[in-house]
Parts: sequence; C-alpha cells; structure tokens
Amino acid sequence: MLSNLDGLGFEFDETLSGWASVGVKDFDEGKTRGEAEKTPLRIDVKVTIPDLQRFINISDHSALLVGTVTYEPLGGTFTMRDGVFNLFSVAARTNERHMTYSFRFTAEDGKTYFFFGFKVLKDDGFDVLHDMTTLYTTIYAGEDEKAPVYAAGLIYFHVNDIPSWLTTLRVPGATWWGQSVAGKMAFFSFGYGKLRQEYLRGLNPIYDTEYENLVLSGEVMENGNRKKFFMVSGAHDKDFPWGDGELFWDVLLAVEDGNGGYKKYCITERVLEGMFINVDRGAYRYQGPIFELTQGYATSLTQMHGKSPELVPCKADFLIKFSATAFPTTPMPFMTADNLMARLSYGMREALRKILPSERQFGMHITPYAVTVTEGTLSITGSDGTTGLSIVADKTFGEAESTTMRSIKEPTLLYGYICAVNPDKRMARVQLDTNSLRNDREDWLKDKIDSVAGAFISQVGSKEMLLRDGKLTVTDLAPRGETSSGGARRFVKVGLPVMEVNNDQFPTATLQRRIVEVMDPSGEKCLALEEDVNPLRLGPVNSGREAVVAAIKGDDKFAALEEVLDETGFWPLLDKKFQSSQKSKADFLIAIKANFAMAYNKHDRSTFTDPELVEKLVALLRDPSRGFENIAVVEAQSNYSQDYDNTGVREMAEYLGYDVTGSKGYRVVDLTMDAEETQHLGPHLGDHPVPTTWKNADFRISFAKNKTHTYSFFTLTIKNIYGALPLAAKFKEYHCDRDIYHTTIEYLTAFPVDYGLIDAYVSADGPFGIFADCEPNDTRTILGSADLVAVDWVGATKMGLDPMVSKHVKYAVEAFGKPRIIFKGDPNPYRPWLNVPPVVLYLSLYGVDANYHFGSVLYLVNAYMDSSHFHYKPDSPWIRAAHDMLKPLQETLFLQTGGDRSIVNRVMGKLQKKMGE
Repeated sequence: MLSNLDGLGFEFDETLSGWASVGVKDFDEGKTRGEAEKTPLRIDVKVTIPDLQRFINISDHSALLVGTVTYEPLGGTFTMRDGVFNLFSVAARTNERHMTYSFRFTAEDGKTYFFFGFKVLKDDGFDVLHDMTTLYTTIYAGEDEKAPVYAAGLIYFHVNDIPSWLTTLRVPGATWWGQSVAGKMAFFSFGYGKLRQEYLRGLNPIYDTEYENLVLSGEVMENGNRKKFFMVSGAHDKDFPWGDGELFWDVLLAVEDGNGGYKKYCITERVLEGMFINVDRGAYRYQGPIFELTQGYATSLTQMHGKSPELVPCKADFLIKFSATAFPTTPMPFMTADNLMARLSYGMREALRKILPSERQFGMHITPYAVTVTEGTLSITGSDGTTGLSIVADKTFGEAESTTMRSIKEPTLLYGYICAVNPDKRMARVQLDTNSLRNDREDWLKDKIDSVAGAFISQVGSKEMLLRDGKLTVTDLAPRGETSSGGARRFVKVGLPVMEVNNDQFPTATLQRRIVEVMDPSGEKCLALEEDVNPLRLGPVNSGREAVVAAIKGDDKFAALEEVLDETGFWPLLDKKFQSSQKSKADFLIAIKANFAMAYNKHDRSTFTDPELVEKLVALLRDPSRGFENIAVVEAQSNYSQDYDNTGVREMAEYLGYDVTGSKGYRVVDLTMDAEETQHLGPHLGDHPVPTTWKNADFRISFAKNKTHTYSFFTLTIKNIYGALPLAAKFKEYHCDRDIYHTTIEYLTAFPVDYGLIDAYVSADGPFGIFADCEPNDTRTILGSADLVAVDWVGATKMGLDPMVSKHVKYAVEAFGKPRIIFKGDPNPYRPWLNVPPVVLYLSLYGVDANYHFGSVLYLVNAYMDSSHFHYKPDSPWIRAAHDMLKPLQETLFLQTGGDRSIVNRVMGKLQKKMGE
C-alpha cells in the first residue's frame, strides 16, 4: 500500500571540495589560482527537509543546512550556522534555475564570514552532469552578500561519491518501509521533473507545469473602520501556461478608499522572495516590496522594473491563516483522460499525485478549495507611514486552487479565466475558457490546424466550477454570445477594471491578471479575478525607452486619425521639434512619406496610402491654431517607372487623387528627381544619392499602407522608408546589388523618422497584398506612434504575426531597440486576414532575386497597370508576347480598367477571404 507524504521529512549528507583563492572575485580564476596556491576549499553538509510535502510545493524549496567548512587561509575547519539549502530556485531577473548553499561561520580570527554557492541548471549543450556537480562559490568578509568579497572559486560534488551519497538518504518520520520508499520516490520524481523541464525543453513537445492561487473577497478593519477588499496572489511555476519557459508570482490588493474607488497595490515578478503559499496547509505569507498604483488601472512587470511615476514603492507584510476545504480534483483535459488513472479511486490518485509529482495526467487538473480565513493581517508601509489592515474573518470568503497541467506546446493554449467571489453567500464561481492561440498565421496550414484544435479544446476544456453550500458543481460553459440553455451563462464584466497587471516577460504573449467587477449569472455584482491573454507583447527589447501606440478603430477615418495623433502625443512632439529648430513655421519643413509608388489601379484602394487621410493630416498641420506651412508629400519612383510611362511620382499622385497643384497646402516631391547630391550612408548603401527634401526635413512622417508583402511578410512604417530610397531601379539597386533590409536601416539611421502612421482603414492581405488584393479588408483602423518599431510591432501583431518574422523589424530592433509599449485602442487581430506563406517569401528572396536578369524579365512580363492611363513600354516582341500570354493570370490577381473584375478574380477573392477567416 502506497502512502502519502504527511509527516515525512528527507535528509542526505554531501561533500563538495575544490579550490578558492583569496582576493579573487572571478570563479574560474579563483579555482585556477587556488589550485596553484594549494588553498583547497571543502564543505561537509547535512541537508534536512523537515516537511517533504511543503518542500515539493511550488513556493518553498528551502531546507536546513548544517555541517562544517574547511579553508586553510582562514585557519582550518569551522561550524556552519544559519545554513540554508535551496533546490531548483529561480533567479527572478535571469529566469535561470539555481541550486544554492548559504551559511555563516566564525573563522579563527573571530570574524564572521558568509558563504554563498550556487549551481546553474541551464541547458546550454546538455551539460546536466557538469551543472549538477559544479558550485560557483564566494566567501564574503561579513554577514551577507553586501560585504566585501574575501575569496572565490569552484568546488565540486564528485561523481564517484554518488554510491556513498545514496546510502545517506533518509526519510525521518517514516514508520515503515513503504513510507520510506514513498518519500524517496517523491523526492526523485520532483527532481527529475525540474531537470526534464530545463534540459529536455527543446526535445519534448509536451510540457508540465503547476500553480497555486488564492483569491479573497470581504472586509478589513482599518483604524476601526470597515472597508471592502479583494486580494489575489499566486505562484505559477515555469512553463505556465504555454510551455515557453516563463513564470510569474504576484500579489494584487484593492481596498476601498472611501471615495467610491479603490487604493490599489500590486507586484508581479518571476519569483517573489518572501512569499509562501501552501493552499493545502492553509498558509500564506508575503514580506517584501509592493507598489501602490496611483494613476490609471494598468501596469506591468516592465514598469515595475523601471521607475514609472504612477508606481509608488512600498513594503508589504501579509500574514494569512485559513481553513481550506478541498473538493475533488476537476479534470479539464484536452484529450480523454488515461483510462487506467480514471479507474483508480480518488484517494489513490491523490497519493500518486503526491508521490510522483513530476508524472501528471494529460490536461489541466484543478483542485479547488473553499477558503475561510481564521486570521489575517495586511500591513503596507509607504513614505507616509504604515497602513494596518486586519481581515474580518466572518465577512471574508475565498477560493483557492492547486493545479497541475500537462499539455502539448502546439497548438498553443489560449487561456481565459474568471474567478468571482461572493462573501455574503459564501460562494465562488470559476469560469475557465480555453482555446488555441493562433500565433503563427503566416503558415496557413498550421493556422487552420490551430483553429480546428481550438474548437475542440474549447468544447472539452471550457467549464464552470461553482462552490456553494459545501458542494462543487461542474458544468460546461456556454459558447460565447449564447444565453440559451447550452451551458453555464458567462460573466458580464461591468465598467473598466479596478486593476490590471501585465506579465509582459513572456515570449508567447502578455498574460494579464485583473481585478474586475462582474455581473454573475444570478444578476448580482461582485469582484473577480480575471486572467486573459493579449497576443501583443508590450515589453522592451534592447531598449529603455517607452512609446505610446494607438490603434483606433471606427467608422470615421478622420476622427480615428485625430484620436491617434492626440493619444500618442503627436502635437507636443511636433512642437518640441519646432521649438528646437529655431525656425519659423514657414521654414520648418515637414515631410510626409506616403506609400503609392506600387499602386496599379486607383480603384484598388488597398495598395496606396489614402489621399484623403494624408490631406486631412496636412489640414490639421495647417490649422490656424498650429500654422505649419512648409509641407511636402514625398515618394520615390519604383520599378513601374521602367515598365510603364506616366509613372513618375507626380503623375502617380495625380492619378490616385492627390493634389499636385499645391492648392491644398502641400507639394508633391519626387525623391528620385530630388536626389542631387551624394552622401556615404553605410556599408550597404555606400556613397548614395540623397534627396534634398528628405535630408533637409525638420520633421519626418512615415504614413504607410497596411499590406502584406512578399519579401517581409508585411509592409508598414519601416518598410515604407525603403520606398523613400531614391533610385528607381529598385530591383537591381537594392534587391540584387545591395540588400533591401540593411539599406532601409541605414537610411533610417542617417535620416531618422519622427512619427509613424499606418493607414489600415482599407487593407490588403493575402500572398500578393503588396501588388493587389482582390477583395480588400475593411479593417477600419488607424495606427500611430512616435516610434516606428513600436507601431510596426502592433501592426504586425494585429495581422496575427510575430513582428520579428520580418527582417525589417528584426534589424530595426537590433539597431534601435524595441521600446516598452504603452498601448491604447483596439488590440484585436484583423479578421478575416490571410498572410503571406513562407514559401512565397523564400521563392522571392532565393528565386526571383537570385539572378537580376531572370528576376527583371519575370517582373517585366508579369507587370500590370491600368491600361487606360499607363502604357506598357517594352519594345521587344518577345516580352510583349509573354506579357500578353500571362493576361489570364493578371486578370486573376488585378482589377481591370475601370475597376472591373473577372469571374476568376471574384472566385480568387472569395477563396482568399475564406482562407483568412
């Protein structure tokens, strides 16, 4: 008969020896010098885990460390005190797992020294044996790590000691051999699971993770006054919830402020030192930093790492003891549960779960608890003193969870969760809504697999758990938008969140934790914890900057444009540049780089920046309250100018509806014709023509069109600047002779752009969006930011793409960094939307661009423009014949003269729309 772990501890003895040198801080140098100086370092320790079940729990892998340290430069062998051993802890800033040994000792000179050693468990070449046996060691001349370094080096657990080490394994508290076996199995299973998580991550398509979470709602006493409060805290282990190696622990607290609102306190970090949560034991403690959120309702881990003015640093000391009534574990599997496990009794399954913590069932298995507080204090100390809150036990109720997950990495889990607590009714309602995250939309087949898998996952893994009257009721969750009897009705959120914390360290998406007010199915309002996923990753990359990005959707494109400019600080930015220029407004030159060189037909408005939007921007700039007068709309010629006549920038602009007379307050400048001097711009561009207007502009704006692109998956504000390169023979000069990516970055470096706008009111998607879109998408969105990387990051995400899939964005991030994004507006992906398949990009880069002569002929015979206005140039009868032979293909992709569409074109458009849904 197998046993659980109640009352069991765990012990083992260990010896580590090596070399350290006095006066050295570098570990390798300390080892080398110590060996040469013959100054060995050795520790003989006993590790004691008093409570094995607590040790295996997420939030506390610490144990007692006793023994001796031997180091001759300090006078011999000394007894350890205050020793702590920590197994598989995570470093908050680096996300690395460590194994740590720390203790103090008094040396022969009577002084206190502090020993700290750590092993780094990181897969950088499957070196698990080296990592598990090598201790990076520092001895400090003082009480802790703040003291000066006395010595450093490397000490090792020697592999040939493993047999004798195994004989030292003991399970205190075991009353018979079965309990001893169970304890050892649990310890090794726990260790194996963590090592598998680190060293088999790249090979294993399945990931394992767990979390413990506590939600409390009720009343607190402050200076004799009762106030409502809502508190959330959780420890989420590595790989929650997507298997991407990240994790977070957090604390969120909202307390009534007496003015109809809430005082808001929060902190999130990969790991919070000083936090302990053990739901099964009814214990919670947090001692450490916390922030008061004084402005707005949203913040993020990145902001907490910085110095955001809305976050006021405080110190928290929270202690809560509670009674937790466990309900049967609720499986929410993504596949049918294993039949053997399903046949086992609940008690047997729970025993196995504890004894083999790394061997979990496939799916999500939630053990819910009804929480009754027995005592609790929440103390917060800020610059203005200490706020002491005492939890009113009989007016407070909560829900807690201990959950394990085993899932496949693909399709990626889309995770939504709401836990509402009604303390008056002693009731908690949890709604879990699962789906798949369509996070790879450049691969149509995978996107469709994700979509189909998501429908299945949502069907079997979307549930409601209702804890009421000492009972747990589990029902299916009604499909979104349905209020019939097809399942439990969903919560309705009321107003803006009370608080939102964005965990933006995840590489997959941003995981949001919010305190919200909801209307539950019975019609009552209560506070709730909401967890949601935002595919927009807001955190910075290689940058300490911040940038506001707005994506405003609406039926009035002009109002959307104005809102974007206002929300992103366009006008203060422009005024600042103007003031620093010391010019008059008549001389201050504003250059707006529109995108229209590749337009082929004015009736396909998805291929060029809307003239009405550009002219609205000009009108706003020229408004008497602002008075800017010197405005140029600029563009450079494209390859079309070599294939067709009437394709100069001014001719194209006039054909598309731009004003070329100057009567609307701007002039149209052909950057190809304006390039009258040469300047060295970088290793790829070299000595290159420079347009005078672009060079002399005091304020540059990239006003891009929202389109997919065969060479970079998408063309937005950064790719739009490639179009400002002046040479008309772009295929030869940039595609074949130079490089379309680095040349853009060099041009941006030489002539920085001050602001980026994306015209996504009507958009072109599909494999050939840069050339044409049979049925343009009414995306009805305008995007803008003072940072091109930031606005393109949002624009690409709304296409369902990882922005870094584009080399334009990748190289821009390397050159300029990605700022932390403060987002405003509509974050939802465009639907329908079809991206460029990778095969099209590879054929373009490595097929068409591989040989200039082949590629130029291919483009020449496939070129198509409105024949009523543009006339085909080539004189060669062979080229013309080939061009005529391809007319059926052209009629499939392009609108005809006057905007007519062939039958095949209509069919292609419907198919593309269907594929993009």
